Amino acid sequence: MTKVFNFSPGPSKLPQPVIDTVEKSVNDYKNTGKSVLEISHRSNEFADILNEIQINFSKLFNLPEDVNVLLLQGGATFQNSFIPMNVSKNKTLGCFVTGTWGNKTSEDFTKIFDNLEIIDARNQDLTKYVGGDFDGFQNINFLHMTSNETIEGVQFKDFNNLNHDNLIIDMSSDLGSYSFNFDNLSYVYAGAQKNMGIPGVTICLVKDDFLIDTDNPKYLNLKLLTKSNSILNTPPTLSIYVLNLVTNWMIEMGGIEYFQNKSERQSKTIYDFIDNNNEILNCDVDSKFRSKSNIVFNFLDDSQNNEFIDLAKENGIIGINGHRSVGGIRVSLFNSIDDDMFEYFMNFFKKYISESK
Repeated sequence: MTKVFNFSPGPSKLPQPVIDTVEKSVNDYKNTGKSVLEISHRSNEFADILNEIQINFSKLFNLPEDVNVLLLQGGATFQNSFIPMNVSKNKTLGCFVTGTWGNKTSEDFTKIFDNLEIIDARNQDLTKYVGGDFDGFQNINFLHMTSNETIEGVQFKDFNNLNHDNLIIDMSSDLGSYSFNFDNLSYVYAGAQKNMGIPGVTICLVKDDFLIDTDNPKYLNLKLLTKSNSILNTPPTLSIYVLNLVTNWMIEMGGIEYFQNKSERQSKTIYDFIDNNNEILNCDVDSKFRSKSNIVFNFLDDSQNNEFIDLAKENGIIGINGHRSVGGIRVSLFNSIDDDMFEYFMNFFKKYISESK
């Protein structure tokens, strides 16, 4: 079997130990005689999985006691409808937009929530929004943002220093890759299929004081769902099981500190190489806000973009084509991209550039 090096933006590569455990569990889950695919969401086995996820998230993210772990379906796109339906109409909701996904969220919020303010920061110097000098958020009760814009390769990790106390953050592509605190956060959500697992489950971290009483239907009622411990209805049991395995693996590897160090080291290596070859390569993103999860760049000679992608595929490297809306190259460095895999890509990259000069 040909070895493949998957740098896809998602669904992303899974850690091999996780794949190996899933393979065994599909045939026989922990010597129960049942496949993991057959486990009831009301069973003791599944209750143990949910409990372990809660413990693992508390370890990994130092969750305060007032932050609940909720596992939903529908991906981050579902949240675009779900969130505004669970904010009081007497409050003001805002969107701090730094890229495509944040803009899509604001477009959906507009259809549901009347008291919406949009701060469009695309293609602007984002440093002006950090710290206490910017006061444009002050009339907004809850402010939504996307921490990592995968299409443009823009990452805003400094949200703990935004001048706002009730942030709602889409962390679908960088949850688990660096540390942060919940001091000014109300709600965090992330599709699992990039850093934390496979498609099907959405991780929601919700503070108690964000929960309100609503007349929403059951699966649109955040407070009811939170009280149900993720089993109001039949959840995506396999995706949740894989999430549990990934969090176990993350802890074994050294927790968030390990992955943050790896992310910073790998992303610096590739960005330095791009900048040092700027007669061939280009990265337009402000260096202060370059994504450490999704490295977006292009060749100055546009014909080389497809040539590079095709040659990479011949060498077992897949998933590096840029998003269809922007083209170019996108190399995703999620948690499962170990140093051996990264080194293989960099050796290929260096060889290609050397032969292009």
